[in-house]
Amino acid sequence: MADYPDLQTTDEGREYEKQIDQVLGGEKKDFPSYYGGMKVASGNDFIITSPIDESISYGRFQEPEEGIMVEAVTAAKSAFETWSKVPVAERAAYFEQYLKLLKARRLYYAAMVTVSAGMVREDALSEVDSLIAAVEGILEEAKSFKGRPLGVWAVISAHNSPMASPVAYAVAAMVAGNTVVMNPSKHCPLPIYSFYEVMERYGLPGGVLSLIVDRKDESTEELANDMRVVGIAASGSGDRLEDLMFLQVDDELRFINDIKGMNPAIVYRPADMKAAAKAVVESAFAFSGQRLYSCSKVIVTAEDQKRFMGAVSEIMKDLRIGDPVDDTTFAGPIISKDAAKRFRDLATENMPFTISKAPAAMDVASDLYVSPIVVSGLDDENDLCFMDSGLPVLNVKVVESLDRAFEEIQDTECGLSAGIFAKDPKVIARFKDEVDVPKRYVNESSRSLAAANGAVLANFCS
Repeated sequence: MADYPDLQTTDEGREYEKQIDQVLGGEKKDFPSYYGGMKVASGNDFIITSPIDESISYGRFQEPEEGIMVEAVTAAKSAFETWSKVPVAERAAYFEQYLKLLKARRLYYAAMVTVSAGMVREDALSEVDSLIAAVEGILEEAKSFKGRPLGVWAVISAHNSPMASPVAYAVAAMVAGNTVVMNPSKHCPLPIYSFYEVMERYGLPGGVLSLIVDRKDESTEELANDMRVVGIAASGSGDRLEDLMFLQVDDELRFINDIKGMNPAIVYRPADMKAAAKAVVESAFAFSGQRLYSCSKVIVTAEDQKRFMGAVSEIMKDLRIGDPVDDTTFAGPIISKDAAKRFRDLATENMPFTISKAPAAMDVASDLYVSPIVVSGLDDENDLCFMDSGLPVLNVKVVESLDRAFEEIQDTECGLSAGIFAKDPKVIARFKDEVDVPKRYVNESSRSLAAANGAVLANFCS
């Protein structure tokens, strides 16, 4: 990628752009599967390209052979016997080095996230900063850790948090004395490979961490169904992640559910309707609606409907979709051609209900750049009323009263978060009391929420 003299407005932006060039100018490597401290090639490779532009490829990845997950779990189980007996301070020391590297090369890792997943700088930096905060918390907790490790953990992730969530869960599991098999997104595995290679360089013993990416997703089921796996940390959205709920039937299996839901919000007589609408749009469409905390449903009362819809429509007119390296871009591409097709099918199907749409992307060469849409008036049987699409589609549900708004949010599959925009302290207190979710956002965008909510040592031990 050449110089972008017109795409940056800050010094940080210019430095970030240099790091983008470093990522793109790096060696295009062959990425094997890793287990038991070995590099394993199958001979069947595939190229992964950046959603920014499919002419940008960053390496060849190996399609795992049948049974490779069995071997990876076997290697991890064997390594557990030794690793679990290493003093916790020695285990933590490996990741203290990694934390220092993250802090020193924060913009470089943000650039890597942008190239591999298509996040704009603000979201990519948030991804790195979330990981830094999570690892700091894990290492602090390790100073007084007394728990007993359990065995082999699977960390299975999608593109929604390509670095922070899966790496934080893996670090927490390993510091707690477990071994880990990582199975990241086939669309953007580069940050996870970088993590593995750094830990290998720091001397992490073979078998403590394994890494396998699968273009066909077949190995995910094989990993999740391996009865020797004691726990699964699942992060992201899509059928691959949601199907994990129905795989292994074992009362002893630990399951950390970081799976995206609708992350709905209520808007009720906010102090500033324009500010509320802006925060809702940002909650819905940052990272093109693909973040773990992207809001896909907002509930408003009939008395607020007109002002809210008007404010949203005004904000949508100014959304800029385009090259995520550009400082002025709000959101970049979505993750894959399959996702783009699903979005366009949804947009066509719900065209009669579309009340607002962002302008088309300019000066891009890929069909992965889509214009976010806001819909309203859907039939209650429409999937967008009760299922998260993982795409830049926001459904506005209009109800007659505040009580109905609370009933609606209680009937919604919230997932990881829910929000409210209101000025009445009593309404906010009711929201906090009645809406049971891992995280809440009040009068601010869900963009402020950090990934890896469950990356604490207590979740990985007995």
